Amino acid sequence: MRRPGLRDRLDGAMAPAGVTLVCAPPGYGKTLLLADWVEATGTHDKAWLTLDPGDLSAEGFLSAVLCAVRECPVVPGDSKIHDLAVRGARDPATVLASLVDAIGVLRTRLHLVLDDVQVLSGRETFRTLAGLVRDQPRNLRLVLVSSSEPPLPFARLRVEGRLSELDGADLRFSADEVPSLLRLAGVDLTERQTRRLVELTDGWAAGLRLAARSLRDAPDPDRFLDEYASLDRTIADFLIGEVLSRLPRKASRLLRLLSVCENATPALAATLSGEAGAGEVLAGLERENSLVTVHGKDRRWYRIHPLLRSYLNADLNRSSPELVPVLHKLVAASLAEEGHNQEALRHACRSGDGQAVVSLLRSTAIDLLLLGEPDLVLEGVAAAGSAFAHADPWLILFSALSWLQKGEFTEAERALALARGRWPAAAGPALVEFQRLIVSAHACALGKLPRAAPLVHWGGGEGSAALAAWNSVDRAVRLAADGERSEALRELRIADYLAEENGLTYLSLHAKVALSFVEVAGGDYPAMELACEQALALAARGGWRRSPWVPLCRVLLGLARLVHLDPAGALRAVEGTASSTWPMVRFAGELVAATAGFDRGERAVGLDRLHAARRELGDRPLDAALVAMAALTEHKCALDLSRFPLAREVAGWAAGRLGAGRESHLIEARTAFAHGDLDEAVRSLRLLRECEPPALVPTTDVEASLLESTIALAVHRRTLARQALDTALRLAEPAEVLRPFAFVDQGVRRLLVEQLGGFGSTNGFAGKVRTVLTGFTEERAETARLTTRELAVLHSLTSSRQLDEIASQLSVSVNTVKTHVRAIYAKLGVNSRRQAVVAARERGLD
Repeated sequence: MRRPGLRDRLDGAMAPAGVTLVCAPPGYGKTLLLADWVEATGTHDKAWLTLDPGDLSAEGFLSAVLCAVRECPVVPGDSKIHDLAVRGARDPATVLASLVDAIGVLRTRLHLVLDDVQVLSGRETFRTLAGLVRDQPRNLRLVLVSSSEPPLPFARLRVEGRLSELDGADLRFSADEVPSLLRLAGVDLTERQTRRLVELTDGWAAGLRLAARSLRDAPDPDRFLDEYASLDRTIADFLIGEVLSRLPRKASRLLRLLSVCENATPALAATLSGEAGAGEVLAGLERENSLVTVHGKDRRWYRIHPLLRSYLNADLNRSSPELVPVLHKLVAASLAEEGHNQEALRHACRSGDGQAVVSLLRSTAIDLLLLGEPDLVLEGVAAAGSAFAHADPWLILFSALSWLQKGEFTEAERALALARGRWPAAAGPALVEFQRLIVSAHACALGKLPRAAPLVHWGGGEGSAALAAWNSVDRAVRLAADGERSEALRELRIADYLAEENGLTYLSLHAKVALSFVEVAGGDYPAMELACEQALALAARGGWRRSPWVPLCRVLLGLARLVHLDPAGALRAVEGTASSTWPMVRFAGELVAATAGFDRGERAVGLDRLHAARRELGDRPLDAALVAMAALTEHKCALDLSRFPLAREVAGWAAGRLGAGRESHLIEARTAFAHGDLDEAVRSLRLLRECEPPALVPTTDVEASLLESTIALAVHRRTLARQALDTALRLAEPAEVLRPFAFVDQGVRRLLVEQLGGFGSTNGFAGKVRTVLTGFTEERAETARLTTRELAVLHSLTSSRQLDEIASQLSVSVNTVKTHVRAIYAKLGVNSRRQAVVAARERGLD
């Protein structure tokens, strides 16, 4: 397979550099890349020498170089190069100097490719090669191809800018390139299978090529990939012949022992092998490019190539199965001592020592869970054995929190019930606090904000840093539910500091979600939107898409975008929430989606979805603020579409759920206004203003002021209307509440435009409202743009003609007219002829 991008990169690097080093382990496609480069750029200025053991001496090497250069087309017949000979010369260095001089007088550039440089040995041979590099003429480009870095002065060349390099990381096939390579071999894998193959081979060309050869005849690609490195004969033969057979026995043994772990330090290598010099062996393997690499900031962690490690590990399990658990136990102890808790627990699970697993879980599970590792903790609980997993309250609670983090509420509740049954008579404070926090998190995940529970200050002890941080998040949610916003924010600052200080990334996600709770309770939608976006970014980076906090963030983000009059953004935010196991999230997600549809012009469909969502909710408990938002939204939509019976039903539902309050009075005022009873509407608004409890929804007071402005205009009290509009702007500005302005009476919108510049401190926000509303109106008009034929049908709908009469008038069939009518209803968001006419007139489409 040709790789033009990599080839062009190689060609571009050669121009400024005198020496190009292509260095990677066997099977990475070094020679193929150079051959493709020669073919693409032409052979006329290329001299190619593939070295072999016969070139080991300085004389043999120089003779081979001379032969290769003489055959290059850019070397003319009268060049002194043809007269040079190594045999019989007193000093090969003199011949080298003459060769350098002869190349230097050539009228064009010459590229000398030396392939398989790793076969060279001997001080004099490398001194000759180093002399060629040192005295290299300006028109000579040296390309060294090797599986290990030769002992040449590369450090000096790097400093001088005379060296360009390609290594295994550069030659590795990317996930985007592998499908093309497989298709050339007649293999077609799914995206998931391709990713698995790339992980197995690490993009190693030889591994991919050998896998493709076997995959052509594999009846089950998934099974083949699971067993590739351990059972495939072709890869085994390659690894043995090209890698392992060339290594000293001590190095092969060390790699075999280290195959139980992904990464190893020299100290860990010494522990597993019992050899004090194991670190030096690893360093030598890395230098020689024997599929061992070093990484990390301190460059002390060594990694064996995944395919080689898989093969060695399978061989170790076959030949010495009794040794494997012992090695895992040693690795677990070593990693735990260095604080690498995740890897330590993984190895402990494979050691077969239940007591060691329990000990590690007791000391690390809380941190691991707040890092976002529920699957690993559940694996540890299972590895501990049923004697511990079903009897130890700590392990049971670890399971409960793990299931909760995975969104498996039934399993979490089962574990909490088991913990109560196994509760010790003298439970310590850490255990008591841990259980309380899990119960509280479970209640929050079900939408039951824990107002009534006592606020506990964590005083330290086992796992104190993690528990203290989590306790601060829990306190913040409780304080926000009780209206103590400033105290809640203070607790979240403490939690943020502790989570960051201890690297508790999952707890940071939890804290961001709690912050969104606090901000929405205070009506700060921009801050809530930012907190949700940060939480979702953390969840995406950590792979915690199934966390119960993710769908909650999505619906809160959707609600914020609705308020900011961004229905398209709201729809994107709540994608996937319909499948949530949490009824409150499903309801809120459908509330956002239906409202966004209504706002985009699908009015009848949107209202029907709101109605269906409320019916599906039934008698399930729901947060009062969400009830208020749902009731206000559905009630307003029903009134806008003259669905008065449905509006009455919503009002009754809200009254039953909320009782008396600002939202109930707003619903009463809207109803009275819609029926022309202005006095009753004014009375209800007055009761709203006098109501003691604050609004459950921050938009309530904004909408009340806009309705007051509408009523004032209806009775020709323009000054009062302007004052009410000014109040609405002042209330809406801090949280950038825009949606209520999009659905006010046209008279209020005209008043806003006419009074721009006269609103004092809210002038800037008033201008923003006008700009946003203009764009919103144009977007809805674009969504509802009717074709010429649909406009003709719409005009006919304003008359009393039947559909067959309209068809006759337009010279089309009745079915065609019905098709146009359905399209008109869909575009205007209505479901009746009368509503279509009204909606068209509202939008100027008639």
